[in-house]
Amino acid sequence: MFYFNSNNLCNGGEMVKKIGLIMLMMIACIMPINANSISVELQDSVDELSKENVEFNVVQVAKLVDGFYVLNEEFQDLDVDFNTELLAEEVEAICTKLSGYSMVGQTLVTDEEGKAVLEDVEEGLYFIDPVNINEYERMSPMLVSVPEWDGDTLNYDVLMYPKHRPFEKLIIKKIDKDSKDEILDSIEFTSFKDKDCTESLKTFKGNGTLSILMREDAMYLKETKAPSGYEKSDQVLFVEVKDDEIFIDGKKVENNEFLFENKKIHVPTGIEYHGNMYVTLGLIALVIILHLINKKLRSRCFPTFFSCGMMGIWKKVNMYIF
Repeated sequence: MFYFNSNNLCNGGEMVKKIGLIMLMMIACIMPINANSISVELQDSVDELSKENVEFNVVQVAKLVDGFYVLNEEFQDLDVDFNTELLAEEVEAICTKLSGYSMVGQTLVTDEEGKAVLEDVEEGLYFIDPVNINEYERMSPMLVSVPEWDGDTLNYDVLMYPKHRPFEKLIIKKIDKDSKDEILDSIEFTSFKDKDCTESLKTFKGNGTLSILMREDAMYLKETKAPSGYEKSDQVLFVEVKDDEIFIDGKKVENNEFLFENKKIHVPTGIEYHGNMYVTLGLIALVIILHLINKKLRSRCFPTFFSCGMMGIWKKVNMYIF
């Protein structure tokens, strides 16, 4: 006979709790918990450029096995031991070499605040390459370890502040070709990939002065809109950056400032206009007079040798004039 016993129910409830706890522990052991993360945060630039939509390629170079870095198979030819202390110059050289690899990794894209997080990353050494800086400044690739030492403790949530440096800035000032006075009017230049100016890159607009960030190591620059009252120049400038200095048509630009001359559109004055008119009328009158003289000479016959000689000379003159 079966008897209902409340004590047995209570004991059964405790048993269910214990079984549930054991099951949770087993699930936790089976499923790996990766709390590691890599965060990137861009700092403000000198020119207050946008930090949004900057893209990084994150690739694992080595795994962390029993406390030691072991290079992944595709990077065995690096011939470097990351378990030894490396100088900054050596790390830079490794990053330069890694930049030449064709790698597919995980993508980090910054938000409008310049922040991005890659979560659940495996422990190891990672190469972080800025593949698209968008409107931000120049950055160099870097290596980061997960975890990394923070004093005497290991940090599994790594935060990176990429080093950045501004682009060289070319200043173009418009001046009058004759007076050398500065022109303070709207102007426009366009950069091109080719000398013939068929493949445009970007258009720059300003008032008398342009400030151009040299995002390209080399480009061609041409005026596409002249100041009001001035002729548009057909001159094409070859601009390049070498060793952090700007050169135009092979000549170094002092203080990164280039003076671009424009010639005024010539508008005839009243005196010039009337003077030209009087000259024109005078020539017309002279032609008419010569024509009348010609007709009169033809209607007469001068028997004298002198007259006939003059007639011959006049005929020759008449041939050239009429």
